[in-house]
Amino acid sequence: MNFNGKFERKGIRDRLRGLREGFLVLVVSPPEKYEDTNIEILAMFCNDEKLSGLYITVNRPYSALVENLRSRGVNVDNLFFIDLITKTSGESPERTKNCLFISSPENLTDLGIAIDEAIYADGNKKFLFLDTVSSLLLYNSAGTIKNFEEFIITRMRRGNLKGIMISIDKDEKEIIAFLSHFCDKFIIIS
Repeated sequence: MNFNGKFERKGIRDRLRGLREGFLVLVVSPPEKYEDTNIEILAMFCNDEKLSGLYITVNRPYSALVENLRSRGVNVDNLFFIDLITKTSGESPERTKNCLFISSPENLTDLGIAIDEAIYADGNKKFLFLDTVSSLLLYNSAGTIKNFEEFIITRMRRGNLKGIMISIDKDEKEIIAFLSHFCDKFIIIS
């Protein structure tokens, strides 16, 4: 995969090709390639495959995230967002048609309920995108994250969703090793 300023979509496609419905992939990206990696995966699902999905954002507020995705050409019309970060800044946003705001990244119980609602209330969801496991670790212990990730993985499997979990830091070896056992594919972007 060549990153000379531009991510090669074919590279990520090749790495995701051949995985069954309901697959789960852990992608570990260095910070400088994180945004391009996210954009290309989302463009593949949202634009090329025209799938509807659930996007869980832990490190970027919904409004900034949607603006960035749109400016980079990602069709966000079929995405439902769960925002865990906006309320931590003191804002009091109201639930919109396509976003639910959770009080904090530490509130994994509410996140779990929201995931269940989003997956099972609307059977059209085809993928879940978690951005990022690394950010969840800033707010929760590794043990708590392990339990929560098992919960998410079970929900993805039951809902037959394509699952993408992004991690920015390969130094989170304990969590990455744990998650890689549950994943159909483990991709390191270098």
